Amino acid sequence: MRPILSALLLVVAAGAVAQPVAPGQRLDGIAAVVGEQVVLYSEVDALVQQTTQGREAPPDLWSRALDRLVDQRIVIARARQDTTLNVTDDIVSQRVDQQVAQLAAQVGGEPQLVQAYGRSIDEIKVSVREDVRDELLLQQYQGRRMREVKVTPGEVRDWFDRIPESERPEVPELVRVAHIVKIPASDEAGEARVRAFAETLRDSILAEQATIEDLANRYSDDPGNTNRDGTQNGGLYTTLRLTDLEPRFQAAAAAAEPGDISPVFETPFGYHVLRVNSRDGNRISFNHILLQVEVGEDEAEAARETLSVLRDSIQAGTPFEAIARRHSEEPQSAARGGYVSVPQTRQRDLSAEGLGPQWRATIDTLEVGEISEPAPVTLADAEGTQAFHIVLLQKRTPAHPLSVTDDYALLSQYALQEKQNEVLQEWVDDLRETVYVDIRAEQYQPPAGG
Repeated sequence: MRPILSALLLVVAAGAVAQPVAPGQRLDGIAAVVGEQVVLYSEVDALVQQTTQGREAPPDLWSRALDRLVDQRIVIARARQDTTLNVTDDIVSQRVDQQVAQLAAQVGGEPQLVQAYGRSIDEIKVSVREDVRDELLLQQYQGRRMREVKVTPGEVRDWFDRIPESERPEVPELVRVAHIVKIPASDEAGEARVRAFAETLRDSILAEQATIEDLANRYSDDPGNTNRDGTQNGGLYTTLRLTDLEPRFQAAAAAAEPGDISPVFETPFGYHVLRVNSRDGNRISFNHILLQVEVGEDEAEAARETLSVLRDSIQAGTPFEAIARRHSEEPQSAARGGYVSVPQTRQRDLSAEGLGPQWRATIDTLEVGEISEPAPVTLADAEGTQAFHIVLLQKRTPAHPLSVTDDYALLSQYALQEKQNEVLQEWVDDLRETVYVDIRAEQYQPPAGG
């Protein structure tokens, strides 16, 4: 297993995992040599796929992706030579342990992780260790350089003035919000009923009383079971990468033989019955049925009542931030006292429309400084967890034309990002003169869409 390395923070969104060759593609090979490192064709292909996410790619995207991975390796090569960086074996071991523990938690435990990757825990740790070290070196080395980059008010205004007046967008309504989240406990009786029904469906398939396609069309809760034209597809997914699947689903798919019906298994989305149709390296085709467990009304009411009590405490004088840190069940915002922000930038002025209809319905009932009654919310996690929350509206900025006066903080972020991009690229170009680079991919034909 080769983990995704942190890419250049402003030049590359993410590194790429080397993937097995799909049918019709050229065998994997070395696209470039950078110092003592290599960039594989499959890594470039994976970065292109990650960038396009199914959309049509520009003709030069593959070569630009290769350049970005080469840039990454150049910085890593120089970071390895910098003896002032402090990445000790203890720090690396701690990060490796954390990453492997997170992976194990995602798939349900260490035995499931061993099954999914076909290696022992110690072998997995050994395989990721050097990549983790490189990641830490890269963060320190590049972070030191980027801390030196600042923007002045004059540079922010110059950046704004370069936007033609006719092209200056209107800034949508912005809000600052904080919330306290409670996730209803699952209804154990409901879970048992859903699992039993999944077992019944599986038995029907095994007895050839129905096909998995027919039962998926009749019972599956997976939105992907419906095509864009409204027709149903029998729960079919084709040519997905196994490593792109939810970890527990990935483990079940890896254990299933093509044509077999899997045992019923659980993921954060619900209960599944799976048939793997084909597997070619890391590519997989399958049909599945998803049965979701609805939250029982008693559990939902208990979550709402808890939030009502917390709301009363805040209105009686207990700081919202203190209650959020102690009681909110969404870890990211709870750690910040309930404040909601963009994860990558910590930007707190958020588009009211972009928060989604559930948030908007709650926010529209509030004046600045007010706290909402408990309301339903779908959390922005991988599982789309259904929960309840109370919302504090801290600030509301009406929609308005973009201006330096009203939007300086936002403009300064954009101006700083552009300046960091320029400084970083100049820096990498200078580093290229000190690191051996051999591009070997001139004759390589990237896969369709790349």
